[in-house]
Amino acid sequence: MKRNTKEWKEKRAEFLKGKTCEWCGSSDSLCVHIPRAFSPAKVSSEIYSAAYTRFREIYRQRYQKFDYIPTGKHRHKSHPTWHKASTVHKFEPDHTDLEEQFTEVLLEDSEEGNFKKLYHEWLEETGIKELIEEETKKVREECESLINAIVLCKRCHFSSLRGMNLCPKCRNKYKPVNYETCFDCLPEERKEEFRERQKR
Repeated sequence: MKRNTKEWKEKRAEFLKGKTCEWCGSSDSLCVHIPRAFSPAKVSSEIYSAAYTRFREIYRQRYQKFDYIPTGKHRHKSHPTWHKASTVHKFEPDHTDLEEQFTEVLLEDSEEGNFKKLYHEWLEETGIKELIEEETKKVREECESLINAIVLCKRCHFSSLRGMNLCPKCRNKYKPVNYETCFDCLPEERKEEFRERQKR
């Protein structure tokens, strides 16, 4: 359903009636927000991404040959970072399960240049293209029904589009979604850690 149609405007007005922003509680400049996780583009992208990863492995097994050359580096259980075998450690490392590092060198690609063509053929053969069409259609219908929609004010909606949400502690400032709180709400020691990191 297009956003400029009379039907959508009526549906939107009905959905917003009597509601406030789910994040900050404001009743000003409300809009209908569908979280990205429920968008057709997100669903399509996730299926394509998983399919692409799978086909890369299939292509690798069917058409490519590799050689593995030692890099001269290894790592220990006690020192999990790769380092040169000649590195002198401050403390004697644990040599149990010593892991040697190898670099991968492509020797042969029997279908070189045909990856894209073979990938699209594989998508058709496995029915993945059809699956994506079915799933995106289902999600589009859910979007139109507003089943997963929430109400946000314009300020919160704009922040969500930038990958941010409202700090649960102060309920005033916004923060990246992967952070627990905004900077101002962090304990003093955590703030110091961030400042030290920025200096470096």
